[in-house]
Amino acid sequence: MSLSRNTASSPNPQRKGAGTDLLLGFALVLVILAMFGPRIDQAVHYHALADQRSLFGLAHALDVLSNLPFVLLGLLGLGNLRRIEQPLWSGLAATLAIGLLLTGLGSAWYHLQPDDQGLLWDRIGMGVSFAGVLGLAIADRAGLRAGYGAVALVLLGSALALWAWRASGNLLAWVILQGGGMLLLVLLAGCRTQPGGYAFRLGQCVLLYALAKLCELADAPLYQLSGELISGHSLKHLLAALAVLPLLLALQRNRDTPTLLG
Repeated sequence: MSLSRNTASSPNPQRKGAGTDLLLGFALVLVILAMFGPRIDQAVHYHALADQRSLFGLAHALDVLSNLPFVLLGLLGLGNLRRIEQPLWSGLAATLAIGLLLTGLGSAWYHLQPDDQGLLWDRIGMGVSFAGVLGLAIADRAGLRAGYGAVALVLLGSALALWAWRASGNLLAWVILQGGGMLLLVLLAGCRTQPGGYAFRLGQCVLLYALAKLCELADAPLYQLSGELISGHSLKHLLAALAVLPLLLALQRNRDTPTLLG
């Protein structure tokens, strides 16, 4: 099954919105799960990260400094916008670049003094980054209209999920947003790129982000295995930043065919 909508090979107008319909159906399933799924509470010791070292007066130094790649890649993304000739693609790329900047700054602020208030700013940046990644991926496989729709849905979903967490302590919607987004990227990785797309290597993005999440879960064990050199959480930041690099590199290439607004 492909979400690609090449109008040159599929003249049937009833197929034109097939990719968008499938994506809306997928989003509806996630909404239902978020509304009726089991409650998920944040771990009691969530903020007790393994690496508590300071450096030159900077608290939790490596967990703070390991966010620098997000900022650098965000700046790289913004700097490359002028190389993207199609304004609609440029808008999606800008969403990702701004999200990376917000993620780096928000996460660094959180790690200076880990608490729920700082974590909120961290997750706000992550939500914008998710919107940029999924918007680009879906535009590449299903069309720009679907890509922009995904950006709107992810931004709205992130805002609602974070509101639910702060209001009730229930993380279910946020977990579903992340997990559902990862699953969607896996499905999209197996779909054809539409004419005018960038042929993003989504499998690489998924693999690197999955490794980042595993490192996050193994924060303390990896810290001990490395001889207290680097923690799993710091490695998570580095790998999560690398996960968007295939997208940023692809956006520097010129497309071979005109983009279709699907």
